[in-house]
Amino acid sequence: MFSNTALDVFIGLVFIFLLYSLLATIMQEIIATRFAFRAKVLEKAILRMLEDGKTSTKMQYGDRLQGVLHLFGMWNLLKKKTIAPWFYAHPLIKYLAEDNYYSKPAYLKPENFSKVMIDLLKGFGFPESQMLQVIHQSIMEGTIYKLPINLIKENETSPEPDKANPAIKVLREQNEDIHSNELLQFEKVKINRNTSLFLKSLWQESGADLDTFKIKLEKWFDDTMARATGWYKRYTRIILFFIGFVVAVVFNVDVIAIQRVLSNDKNAREQLVKLAIESQDKLAPEVERQRRGESASDSILQSTYSAVAEDATQANTVLGLGRVWIDSCKICKDSLTSAFNTKAEGLKSEVAAIYRRMDTVQNNLKQHQSELDSIKIRFGDKADSLAIKISAFKALLLIDSSELIRLKQSPQIKEYQRMNQLQERCAFIKSARKGKYFVYAPNQSGDWETFIGWLLTALAVTLGAPFWFDLLSKLIKIRGSGTKIDDSDISDSTTTNAPAQTTTPVSVNVNINPGEEAVG
Repeated sequence: MFSNTALDVFIGLVFIFLLYSLLATIMQEIIATRFAFRAKVLEKAILRMLEDGKTSTKMQYGDRLQGVLHLFGMWNLLKKKTIAPWFYAHPLIKYLAEDNYYSKPAYLKPENFSKVMIDLLKGFGFPESQMLQVIHQSIMEGTIYKLPINLIKENETSPEPDKANPAIKVLREQNEDIHSNELLQFEKVKINRNTSLFLKSLWQESGADLDTFKIKLEKWFDDTMARATGWYKRYTRIILFFIGFVVAVVFNVDVIAIQRVLSNDKNAREQLVKLAIESQDKLAPEVERQRRGESASDSILQSTYSAVAEDATQANTVLGLGRVWIDSCKICKDSLTSAFNTKAEGLKSEVAAIYRRMDTVQNNLKQHQSELDSIKIRFGDKADSLAIKISAFKALLLIDSSELIRLKQSPQIKEYQRMNQLQERCAFIKSARKGKYFVYAPNQSGDWETFIGWLLTALAVTLGAPFWFDLLSKLIKIRGSGTKIDDSDISDSTTTNAPAQTTTPVSVNVNINPGEEAVG
């Protein structure tokens, strides 16, 4: 197995980037579902095709800015458009959308696009025998026929129009003077000049053959959707940057501080690399789903978010980072009260008594083990005759071991260590934050360095989870074909720091010198 400090530090950083890229992407997916991002980008593509690209405003860069803002708004881009409202009002398109506040489909098949376009060109007021002639005439004139859809309530028995649908709403405003829905099918709408010219080109290239014309319409749609996919990725990359920055600040993911911890703390470095190797297979399905650009249901997104957030929390624990408000001055001020100190003093005496009992149990354990070993050495094979006595010593050993485990897991010890750690870290924060901003952990320098560390994390998140997953897989293979770190090294170091090995209460030491090994 090939392993060195630089490689392990790089693996740790890549693993952190992978975790938070996944978190940010899952958040972005939830937001995209709530605000119908895909439906809005598809609408922009349809407007690009049918309305000469007049998607928003005449201002320079206005379209792009409004395109991003439109993702979070409910603006009806169909207003003042002539062709697109009829396209979206077609029953085939209308019923592909969920009946919600936006009411536009997120996906369209090329066959659906070509069918709707043919219907708009041929209308519904002529016999099928004249279909080709009507289509030819519509293309040459640069017009489409209106659809005989339900825009007004003609009488008491007729159904109520779908006034909430954005396309129907626009068409009702544009056709206020109609008295019968059926009369619409004989009225024409002028196609924009560039769109009309392109349709004529496709019709001439198809040799006025309807099947060939459909194929060319579908090819046009596919080409536009390929560009729309690029638009969607560009929008989501911008959104991912802002989400990534918020996540970096909230979870205190400071790349510079992380690099400092991994470079100086061997134990933290090995634990994080071990976590990266163990999490690789678990994260793979979500990464592959993102690579294919598939959306997921809310339940899948929520469960995946919980799993990834758990790994991120574990990684933060190893690194000594975490949510900034955990170590904020306000928390310290609210916690370090007289009641807090009184409770800490009371726990101190209880913990001291528990440690004394642990010493007694450990001494008993050693004595019983020594006597048992002495019997086996003195009597050898004849020790079977002392089976009852040996069994008694083994029972005592079992009792002592069980009591020692119970004492180690005592809630008083855990609570005392938590309170002691809070006292230590609050003292550090109080001294370290004098004249500085953004100091939340012993390994952070604060001010612009921490801000740049958060900014670097946000930029890394925009590269996406598949990029970091592929890089992590390659680095782990270089390290040793996925060979895991031996648990004995970490467990040995953990054992040496365990409370059971000391006779006095253990306090948590916080290293405030970034040049030395940092303690989480």
